[in-house]
Amino acid sequence: MKTVITAKLKLLTSPAQFQALRHTQLAYRDALNYVSTYAFEHGKMSNRVALQDGTYDEVRARFHLPSQMACSVPRQVGATYKTLWTKVKQNAAHRESGQTKKRYKGLDQPPKYVSPTLTYQHRKDYSFKREQHVSILTLSGRVIVPYTGYASHIALIQKGLQSVLPSCGMTKPGSTSTCSSLLKSREQTRHLRPIRVWQGWM
Repeated sequence: MKTVITAKLKLLTSPAQFQALRHTQLAYRDALNYVSTYAFEHGKMSNRVALQDGTYDEVRARFHLPSQMACSVPRQVGATYKTLWTKVKQNAAHRESGQTKKRYKGLDQPPKYVSPTLTYQHRKDYSFKREQHVSILTLSGRVIVPYTGYASHIALIQKGLQSVLPSCGMTKPGSTSTCSSLLKSREQTRHLRPIRVWQGWM
């Protein structure tokens, strides 16, 4: 049986680690806005494969993002455009049926990402360490940061490290972050295996 849980964890960063993580967040956000503009100028496209093909090299060169983050950016932008296109179509149907006279304007301009935000991928951008530490990728290399959280969440993470993964992953800087994790039942014991992490804000 598989169960997805959400664990909120707080990273206890040093000032230097905080700045490294913040710098990475801001670069990721700027890359989101670059790809958003590209998508808008190319028919307001939502296809993440086409977005990645058209922007990957420039995102790596201009924003210095690691390869996995450079792949996450067009995926996130594509999802944003797909959501907006759904709203445009719903609005058109509502206008045709007389439910509203207002035109949805969500795609009149490129969607703009304002908050410092970053999506990390498990085992690529972050990995859990023992003794409540996590290794997180930044533009200047990895940082290893202690974390705190709810005792039940930490217990599941540590059990997963002991029973399933000698070294697995997670991520986020000096504030609360959200981690989506996968729980599996094995030999009558629950083990935690984090699969994907967050969009964090500082």
